[in-house]
Amino acid sequence: MPPTMPRNDVQQGEVTVNLARKSLAALAALAFLAACSSSSSKSGSSSSSSSSSSGSANAALQAAIASTAIAEQGTNRPVNPTSRPAAKGKHIVVISSGQASISSMVPSDAAVAAAKAIGWQVDLYDAKLNPANYAPLVRQAIAAGANGIVLDAIDCDTVKPELQQARAKGVAIVGIYAFDCNDPLGGNDPTGEYSAQINFGPKAKNIDTFTESYGADQANYIIAASHNTAKVIVIQDPEFTVLKYTAIGFDAQIAKSGGSQVVDTLNITAADILQPNELIAKIQAELLRFPQANWIKSPYTYATILGIVPALGAKAGQIHVMGGEGFSPELDAIRKGTVTAANVISSEWTGWASIDTMNSVFLGQKPVDSGIGWTIVDATHGLPASGEFIPPVDFKSAYEKAWGVS
Repeated sequence: MPPTMPRNDVQQGEVTVNLARKSLAALAALAFLAACSSSSSKSGSSSSSSSSSSGSANAALQAAIASTAIAEQGTNRPVNPTSRPAAKGKHIVVISSGQASISSMVPSDAAVAAAKAIGWQVDLYDAKLNPANYAPLVRQAIAAGANGIVLDAIDCDTVKPELQQARAKGVAIVGIYAFDCNDPLGGNDPTGEYSAQINFGPKAKNIDTFTESYGADQANYIIAASHNTAKVIVIQDPEFTVLKYTAIGFDAQIAKSGGSQVVDTLNITAADILQPNELIAKIQAELLRFPQANWIKSPYTYATILGIVPALGAKAGQIHVMGGEGFSPELDAIRKGTVTAANVISSEWTGWASIDTMNSVFLGQKPVDSGIGWTIVDATHGLPASGEFIPPVDFKSAYEKAWGVS
């Protein structure tokens, strides 16, 4: 099995991630491009166009290297320490889009743990990766007398009438990786139904830009690692608005690179992970259609582990993989060399942040900065020896202290 991160003198199809060593070269290259800009305009039109295209691609490469270096250091921040005492006597329901998927299981379980820590009664409902179950479970939560509902990866537009019923009864609504009905890609209604969204900090204009930035950093890594020569197959699940925004950020960044390309987008559904043989066949068919592809971008961890890695077979480690959220199975795959990198966001932290957001709603306050960011992890950057990635912030203790329950 070839090394996931080969030497710094990159050739076609190889990966370079020795970004720290290139940082000074990046600045020098940018300065050189600026100095040469005036003289290049004196060349003939064909030469000028070629030089401009090459210069633009190189500038995009250096910018991607610099951005990736920041992402490898991580963008997580401390939880806002403002005191916000726990609301008393609350009963909430967490509705998971599907506990069979680690992408929903981890944040949903974390929200349950956080609700117990804050002193609330909490129930967990499992939609079992079937959107037809979303609405009945919301109605069940209303009938159970819940004061609040946390929707994990269940967008407002999929349960809008039920959320309107809940709001009419004074039930608070908070989403995890879920988008409100007034979001441009989530229904584009004049008003939304959620009570509040998780606060991702001052640099996140809104959840849309936060999510796009996550996808852009995945693209920056690929641009940098491939020396801006990547040919990418994007695996996408259009069921979830969060993944639409991730793909927008990713695709836009690749398009701006002037060198790397998205050669194909393959749509799958969450239900495909329940039929992995069919998922593998779909991915293998795309690899045959696009033999020039040297990268695959995954939408989430189980698509990586149950579909992409088995589909690659002997090509694992040759065709590079940008993982999904970076749960422990993907980190194991990075250790084995079958996955190249992942942009790790702590979904456990996000689950706790949803309860902090719900508490702020109950208190009539605006949610404070959760501190949540992400960290690019690969074989040589940020990869723990075993197990899951642990963010460098003790968010659980921070939340308990802010709630006055520690």
